[in-house]
This record gives sequence, structure tokens and C-alpha cells, in this order.
Amino acid sequence: MDPSKITSKSSSLKALILKAWRERWTDIQWGINIKTILPRGVSGDLYNLADCILQQAMVGCGANQLVISYLKHSLASHLVSYAAVLQRIAKFDAFHKPHCILSLLEFLESFLDSITCRSKMEEEILAFAVSSIILWLLQVYHYSLSKYPATNPIQSQELLEKSTSLLNSIVSSDFLLAMFYLAKQHDPDEYNEVTKKCQEITAFMMMNTQFKAPVTIHDTLQKICSMDIDKIAPLNNKPETVTHCLQAIIAVTVLANPSADMQQLSSQLIMLQRVKSYPLSRLYSEVIRGCFICLNDASKDASKQALWAAFTFLKLPQLITYIHNMCGTVNKDGEYSVEVVEAFEKLLQSTPLLDVVDAKNSCNSVVSLVEPLVKLNVVSESHLSYFKQKRESKDVKLQKLEPSGLQGSVPSFITRAEPTLAGILKTMGGDSHKTQESLYAMLCQIVGGTTLDTILAVATVEGKLKLFVSRLIKFNEFALLAASEKGASQSKVYIFDISFLILCSIVQDYGAEAVLDENGDSFFEQWVRECMAHKGAHKSPDQILQKCDLQLVDIFIHHLSAPDFDFKNTNLKPHDLCVNVSGVVKEILFAWEQGSITAADVKRMLDSLRQKMASLAVCASVWLCSYINVVHQDAFLKPLNMVQQFLTPPTDVEMAQIDNFKERAVLMCQIIRKMQFDIQPPSIPKCKIMPFSHSIISRQPILEQLQTVWEDIKTRGYLHIDATAIVESLLNTAGPVWFVTNLLKETLKFRYQDDLDRSVDIVLAMFYFDIEKCTEALLLHVLPQYLYNAKLCEELVEPQSAVLAKLTVYSVYAALENCISNRVHTSRKRRHDDSEDIEMSASSKLRRLNDNSSDSSLYYAQGQSSSIIIKEPLNSALEMLYKSFSQLAGKNGEVTPQTQFIFEFLVYVVQCGQERGQVVLQKMPSEIVSTLIKALPDNFNIGLILRLYDLSSPYGRKDTARDLCLLRNMRLRPE
Repeated sequence: MDPSKITSKSSSLKALILKAWRERWTDIQWGINIKTILPRGVSGDLYNLADCILQQAMVGCGANQLVISYLKHSLASHLVSYAAVLQRIAKFDAFHKPHCILSLLEFLESFLDSITCRSKMEEEILAFAVSSIILWLLQVYHYSLSKYPATNPIQSQELLEKSTSLLNSIVSSDFLLAMFYLAKQHDPDEYNEVTKKCQEITAFMMMNTQFKAPVTIHDTLQKICSMDIDKIAPLNNKPETVTHCLQAIIAVTVLANPSADMQQLSSQLIMLQRVKSYPLSRLYSEVIRGCFICLNDASKDASKQALWAAFTFLKLPQLITYIHNMCGTVNKDGEYSVEVVEAFEKLLQSTPLLDVVDAKNSCNSVVSLVEPLVKLNVVSESHLSYFKQKRESKDVKLQKLEPSGLQGSVPSFITRAEPTLAGILKTMGGDSHKTQESLYAMLCQIVGGTTLDTILAVATVEGKLKLFVSRLIKFNEFALLAASEKGASQSKVYIFDISFLILCSIVQDYGAEAVLDENGDSFFEQWVRECMAHKGAHKSPDQILQKCDLQLVDIFIHHLSAPDFDFKNTNLKPHDLCVNVSGVVKEILFAWEQGSITAADVKRMLDSLRQKMASLAVCASVWLCSYINVVHQDAFLKPLNMVQQFLTPPTDVEMAQIDNFKERAVLMCQIIRKMQFDIQPPSIPKCKIMPFSHSIISRQPILEQLQTVWEDIKTRGYLHIDATAIVESLLNTAGPVWFVTNLLKETLKFRYQDDLDRSVDIVLAMFYFDIEKCTEALLLHVLPQYLYNAKLCEELVEPQSAVLAKLTVYSVYAALENCISNRVHTSRKRRHDDSEDIEMSASSKLRRLNDNSSDSSLYYAQGQSSSIIIKEPLNSALEMLYKSFSQLAGKNGEVTPQTQFIFEFLVYVVQCGQERGQVVLQKMPSEIVSTLIKALPDNFNIGLILRLYDLSSPYGRKDTARDLCLLRNMRLRPE
């Protein structure tokens, strides 16, 4: 607008005020006559009407009440805004006019409870106006205090009490306090002025002993000085009394990624602590409890028991120490972690669990866990003695069982395996010429019994499995060269054989991608890529046969047919035999099918194969299983019998005449049985949980398998470790959309809150097999069905609606954390690469933040909300979800099940996310919140609105002010 027009209007207004005062107009007359200058709908703020009126009212020693009544009328008739009046009062600095100040305080008191906004222009300036009026009231208080009791003590006391009362009213109003908080975010310098004035007043009151301060002033000043969002608008999150997610997530994590590093595990656990609002001590206690439950479940299977014992007694103490170093607290003397000690105190209350774990593992499980924590300086020796005494008094009464898996005390068995692993790694890293015989003896020794399982479990949890495999591959390559030399002894062939079998077993159990290099060029790695089945997917039998040399196959068959078959009689090297044995068994099979040879001939030749090299039986079985996988059902009886022949127990003659045949045969049979299970799964009754398998194959329909698992969870109340294997196979078989859809259906069948909460926790844990894909499926495919499909929309009732919102939010945060964790993990791998010094590919800002920092501080620096960028596909999925919310939020105050769901989603994002909430909500259209406030005003509060936007940005503050004012107006409107 033209400045000359504004000046002209302002002059007219001043003239009108003078005329009104001279003629003693009533406020009604003022209201009538002001319309001659300000047409309907035009705000007086444009022409500084409040400024003009107050200037005229404060001319003399006392305020002109008649002129002030004009301002009251203008305020009531919306001619001026509350923000403009507050700003004008805050400009009055004639503190030497006590009567004027008192009149302004009384005027302010008259409309303080009604302060709000009526237009967009006001929304932006009201926050500054509230901040200005607080500073002005503090100045009034300080001035009156400085003059007390030199001038009129009664008048000073009245000013002090009145300003105290007004300040107290402001800090007691959640709306005004929220506006003040917004102003603080916008202009920290002005807020510093306010706090400085508070400190001056406090110091002055302490010095002036004659002055009796109003009772509430100290609390009011403290509130003004501590404008933290959690103090002015706490969320009051109540932690769950019972949790189910930590045990389930640990069960899933150890199956899916047993060698996960500390940073990945800790980021998962801290995310769960954040969303669940647990204290750190409870997190520790629940994690330990979860590990003990899984260890108890694993007690019947030696390999599983070894893995869980290694994780519990080796990795868990290191994980607790890692988290403690990042965010734990120590006692005053710095001797121990306060939270860890509290966690063990809580754990001691789970007496039945500790009793059964101690009995099945022949140990004092608490002490076995505390001892390494003492060595890591997390717990003191006195605590070890205390916990030992606490448990031993109960352990005396227990009948310790001999473990069905590992023999003797399980923790000591695991700790003894550590130096054994270190010794093997050291030996394999040395000169193979000197160490081959001793290493062969060592490998044969660990293959017998449960030692290999234990060593592999220790290597896995300590992150040394890949190192173990790479060194064993080098040793296998050396053995291959040694066995291929002219006149090489049979013992050198056996060295190649045992190392090949151990490698096969590891790849079968852990997966090629987890233990082998992507482009490894060793014989074993090439054989795995070209021949071995991967996650139930077999190679084509014809593709395997392409590697065969027909001439070598003929020679092999000729010698194999002879009763005195031996390597010395051939020029075939071990790797030639392994590659060409598939061609040999194909010829044997076809000859048997044609009737050219008898079953006895087949048995003799297959026995010869496994006697000479157990790995030949494995290589032959790989082709046979691939062949059975593609051939018609009528034709796979004979190849299946051939596979079965390799599995016949070794005879006494074989064990007596062949070096270490028993050990190699045991390993060979384990490998072939797993292959056989892939192509011919055993039939199992519906009620029974399937034993652990790397396979995705089952005779049961997938939906029945899922329902079997679900019934087992309902019966037990938690996720059994055997069930986790089926869950993983279901996800691999059916894909994330089917997986998430059916888990959600099972969850929403529950009606009681406890069942729903448990179900959400366990489903979240199941998502952790592939949290990013499952979250994407939930946001893009499953959730829209419930929001748009009229049939499924009926499910969006309480408490199911809130539970669905909670699961959605948990999944989003878990996927986000996984994304951040993987990014940091990749950066660390690149940064610590021995072969090349690659600069970490983080943004320059983060690089500056993290110079000279540890890996854990790297994670936390990258974890700050301002530096987190949501990666695809999560980013697009959230954008699509918010687009749906915009369409469904409920226009014109309409309330639908979808409206309630969207509101609950926002509540959980705020409650569970803390500083991560802003990251998740950054792409949300701000109109959604306004629409929800109109539909559900009673559900909203100031604390929720303040956390929905990024208050460090101007747009965030603007949207927050708009929504706060909307909620205020909804509350002030007449019923």
C-alpha cells in the first residue's frame, strides 16, 4: 500500500481519537464513527490504530480510561489484533509513570485469557508479541523492585504483584507458552535477553532482604528460563509393563545375520529403546533375558546351542559395553555402569528362567555373563561377588543336567573354543608346507563331536568367520596342489578332502554371499558358483555337465569299474575328479536305468567314490539332486537311491583301513542330508514346528505354515527360535507383500490389548528379516488396502486401528535406522580397508563433524536429524502414504475411521521418534494437520503440535503457529 495513504489514514485516526475524547464518546459511538475511516473488513493494524490509541491514552501521569475503552472496543470488534496490542504495550517504557503502568497491567489482565489470532498475518507476529510482553513484564517487575521501598511501597508492591500474576498466567497458559517457545526458536537473542532479565531479578531479590517476593515468582522465573519442549509440553509416555519385541528381534537377528557388527546391533537396540521409551537398564535386562530364552530353546541341538552360547557369553558382554560407552552413565567414582547393575538386579527377579538356563547349561548363567563385564570394566568385582552369592544360594538346590548338546559347562566350553579358534587361524596363516600335517590332525579332531560347531559359532559372533573361510580356502588350494603332484601320498588327498568338506558345510549353513568373496578365483569358490545349490535354487544339471571333459569321464569310469580302483593308477588330479564326477554318476545312473549294470554294481562304485574321497560323494550328490529337481516324479527313485547310498553308515572295515574316514563321513553325510531335504522335505504334522533348515521347501502350504507358527506363538507367548527359520523361508518363498498382508490379518484377529501389543512386537521382529522390503510392502501395498477398501476399512476400529498405526510407525523407524546403520557400516568398511585408503563418501558437513572421531561417534553424528536423508524406496513410500492421508484426512470436519487412523499415526510418530520424528514427517503436507484439528480438536494438544514440524525452519514455525492458533480458536468457540 502507498505510504502516503497510510500516513493520511493514521492522521485521520488520530484526529478521530481526539474528537472522541473531547466529545466524550461512549465506546459504542466510537465503534460507529470509526467505520467512516476504516471500511468493513479492513484491519486497523495496517494504520497502527492500537499505537495511535495508546499514545493518546498515556499522555498524562495516569492513563485515560475513556481512550483505553476505545481500544477495548476495537479489540472486541476485531478492528485491531491481539498481537498488535501486545506489541504496543511492550513498547511503553515510561516506567516512572506507575499509574499508567498499572492501567496497562489491568488492561492486559482483562484480555489475557482471550488472546488468539484471527488472520494469517497475525499468526506470524503473535509469537514475537508474546515474547515482547514477557520481557516488558519482567522490566516492569525489575524497575518496581529497584525502587522498592524508596518510593511509594504500597504502589510498588501492587505493581510487583500484578506483573507476577500476569507472568504466572502466561506461563500457565499452554497456548501462550507454546507461542513463547516459537519466538525462542526464531530469535534466540531476544530469549537470551529475557533469561538475562530473569537472572537480574533473582540476584536483586536475594540482595534486597527487606523485600518479600510474591510466592509464585521463583517458579515462574524458573519456567521462563527453562523453555525446553519436554518441560513445557511433556508427552508423558508410559513404558510398556511387558515387552515381547527384544527377544523376538534377537532371535531373528542371530538367525539372519549372526556376525552383525556392534554398531549395527547397537543401532537396532537403541532404536527400540527410543520407540518403547525404555530406560537403558531395562533395555539391557530385556536383551539378556531374550538371549537366555533363546539359549534355553537351543539346548537340544548342539550347533544351535553353540551359536547361542557364543552370542550370549561372548558377544553380549561386548555389545553391552559398546552401548554403555556410547550413552551409559557411571557411578560417582566411575567404577561401574549404573544401568548394567540395575539390569542384573531386574534379571534376578526372573528366577524360573535363570533356574532352567542354569540347569540345562550346567552353569551359573548370571555369573558367566558378569565375569566378562568385570574384565571390560563395566561392573566391579564387588558386584560379581554379590550376584554370585545371590544366585549360588538358589543354584545349590538345582539338579544340574548334563547338556544334551555341548558336554560340560556350556560357557566354559565356549570360552575354551576362543583360543582354539585363534590357534587354527594362526596355523592356517603360517607356512602351509610346515603346518599341513598338524593342521590336518587339528581339522580331523575338531570335526569329530561338537567342536567344529562351537568354533564356527565363536568365529561367527566375533566376525572372524570370513577370515576363517578365506584362510581355509588358501589351505585347500595348497592341499590341491600338493595332492596333484606326481606320486603324492593318499594323506595329501585326505587333507584336500577334509578342508573341502568343512568349506562345503560352512557355505551350506551360512550362505555363499556371507562367507565367500564375490569374484574369488579358487577352485572351491568356482565350484560353488557353478555347481552348488543356493537358497534352494539348484543349478541346471546340464549346466553342471558342461564342465565335464568326456575323455576324463571315460577314464574315470574305466578305473572306477575296476575292483582295484586307486588314484595312483590314474593321472587324474583331485579337482579333475570333483569336476568330472557328475558326468560319471550320470553314466552310472543311465546305465542302471537301461539295465546294463546291477544295483550291486552301482553300490560298489558309489562306495568306491566315497572311500577314495568323501568330497566326491558330495560333488556327485550335487548333480543328482539337481537332476531329481527337474526330472519327472516317476524317474527320481533311482537317483534318490544313489544319494541314499552315500548316506549309509561307514562299515568297520572302512573305518579301520581308511585314515580319519569316520570324521570325513560324518561331515559328508550332514552335507548330503541337507541337499536331500531340499528336494524331498519330510512330511510333518500340522501341530509341529519344523526343525531348522536353510531350505525354503516344505510339503505344507505356505499359509498353513504361517498359521502353525502363529498358533505356536499364541501358545508359548513368544517367538521360538525354530519358528524363525520357517518365518524366513516364508518371506523368501512368498515375498514381502504376501508376508506382510497375512501377518497383519493374523494380528488384527486379536481383540484384547495385551494380545495385540504382543502381536505387534513379534510381527515387527519378523519384519527384521528384510525390514526395508517389508516396510515398503506395508506402506505401498497393504496399508492402502485398509484405507481405501470398504471391506477392510471395517477393521479400522479401536483398538485395532491404533495397533496398525503403531506397527506402521515402528516399521518406518526400523527401516530408517537400518538405512542409516548400513550407510555408516559401508563407510566404515571402506574407511578401514587395508588395501586402499579411500576417503569416506559422506557429505562435507558430516566429514567436518566427524574428524578425529570414533566409529560410534560417526554413527551418532550421522544420526542427527538435520543430517539424515531418507533413502529410496522408503522416501517414495512415505510420500505416497502422505498423499493418501491428504485425500482421506476428513474434509470439513468429517470424522471417519481413516481420520482416526491418521491421527494415531501422527501421535505414534511423535511419541516414538523423538529427534527422528522430524525426519519422518518432513514430506508430510502441512494441511493434513489443520484438517485433523478441525475434525478432532479434543484429541490434539500443544505438545503434539509443537513436535509435528521442524521448528528450526521458518516454514515449520509458520505452520506450527497456524495450527496452534487454529486449535486455540476451536477451544475458545462457544459450545
